[in-house]
This record gives sequence, structure tokens and C-alpha cells, in this order.
Amino acid sequence: MRAEANRGEAHPLTFERSIQILACAFVVSSDCAELVAALEERTQRAPQDFPVSRTYRFEVHRAGATGYRIEEAGRPTEHRDDPGNAAEALFWRMHELSLEALPEYTKIHAGCADWRGRRFVIAGRARAGKTTLMTRMLFEGFQVHSDDIVLLREGEALPYPRRFWTRAESVALLPQIAPLLMRKHPVRDHFSLDPRELGFQWQITSAPVSAVLFLEPRHGGETRITPCPKYRMANLIMSQSLLPAAGARDWIRDVLGMLDISSCLLLECGSLDSAVKALKNTLELQSRLGDKADE
Repeated sequence: MRAEANRGEAHPLTFERSIQILACAFVVSSDCAELVAALEERTQRAPQDFPVSRTYRFEVHRAGATGYRIEEAGRPTEHRDDPGNAAEALFWRMHELSLEALPEYTKIHAGCADWRGRRFVIAGRARAGKTTLMTRMLFEGFQVHSDDIVLLREGEALPYPRRFWTRAESVALLPQIAPLLMRKHPVRDHFSLDPRELGFQWQITSAPVSAVLFLEPRHGGETRITPCPKYRMANLIMSQSLLPAAGARDWIRDVLGMLDISSCLLLECGSLDSAVKALKNTLELQSRLGDKADE
């Protein structure tokens, strides 16, 4: 959206973008429409049921031959040589601040989705295929909330609102997204995707977890979902998480609190088709068992 031009400046800050990332509201003003457009390509538009407690203001000025000057709260912080690089620097700074604003949460390297009203988390090591699987699940009736970061506190999972970052080599496995990507440009070796651009609802809310899965790739093999002992799952989740500010005691409380009320499963993923089918069957069974237990 446009803000009023600041009178008397050689380059008025005519363009403005407001962004919420959980507890943080960011206002970015610039004299360059191209920079604001580049930032738009990187930021999400998910509605978020989370109270804002901090507001940060950034200004980005064209600085002649030196490129773009970024100011945070009126203080110069960085220079970048083009609008794309300036937008990238802003993007990572905003996410740094938004995670710092929630020090009481355990951060898990995981995706988060709902199936028929029940939340589940899929954790896994880097390049295990979480984003590819979570993106495919969008087209299979799942409500997918995040692909890479989940914030955990007192047994509830809060998806972290960031665009899905799909590796270029994964696009061949996701023909459903090809029409959108034909109109977009890759950021380095990744594409950024907002589920709303693909026609899906994307609402960020916190909820209890009914199932926790750990993803292991089995390229060319058979997809299998098998029970995992809670002690083993605790070790796996902790290997893919960061402690809250309060330290190990709250870390253990958060992880064990989630696992105590969840089914723990290993997901060995052969193909996307078989993984989606196995997930639906397993989660449907979990849902029926849960409904009976609630009766």
C-alpha cells in the first residue's frame, strides 16, 4: 500500500508494506517500488491468531551509486547493491527478530498440518523432503500450516508463518505447482510459495498435537509408517530443535509434553504418492481411535 510522500526529501518514501510475523509487526517504507515488490515475493500473507507485542520500522533508501541503505528504527544498519539483495536482508532480519520475540518457545525443525481437525507434526533432518511432502499434501485434503519451523510450548504446536521454500530439483515431483512457478522467478536455487497463491486457506493458530512423525527418506523403497517408542522420538525431536531461553528444563517439558499426548510414528518415505496414502490411512485410524476414546 502507499503511504504519503515525505515532503522535502529528494526521494520520498512513497511505498510501504506492513507484515505480521506472530508477535511482531513490521512496517517497511521505501522510495523504490521494485524493492517493495521483491519483499512481497518473499513474505507470507497468512492470517495469524497471535497478539502483536512488538513493532519494528524499517526504511530503505536508494543511495545513488552505493545501492540501497537500510535503516532500522532510524539507524543505518546495512547497504545492499540492488533491491533484491536489500529485500533478502530485510526478510532474514525480520525473521530473526520474530523468533527472538518468542524466547519461551522450543523451536523444532518440522512441518505442521491438520487432518480432519487433528494436528500433527512431521520432523526430519535437513533435506529429508519435508517441504516437498508438505507441499504435496496441500493438494491432498490436508490443511498445511508450515514446512520448516514449528514453535512448541506446553504441548501445543504453533506453526511458524514463513513461505514454503521448495528446492528447484523438487519441482519435477510437484507438477501441481508448475503453473504458478512459470509466472515466478526462483530465489537462488529455491522457489518461495505462499499456500494462498495456490488457492488454499492458510491460518496460523496454536493447537495440541495428536501425532508426531519423524521423516526418513527411502528413495525408491517402500513407504512405511511404524510406531516409535516415545523415548526414541524424544531423542529424534531434540536432535532437530533449539532450546527455549529458560534452558534444558523447559525444553524437556515442552518436548515430553507434546509426546505424552501424541502418537509417535516413523515415516519412511518411498514415493510421494505412497507417503500421502499411508499418512491418510494412519491418521484416519488415529482419528477414529481418538473419537472413540472421547466418547
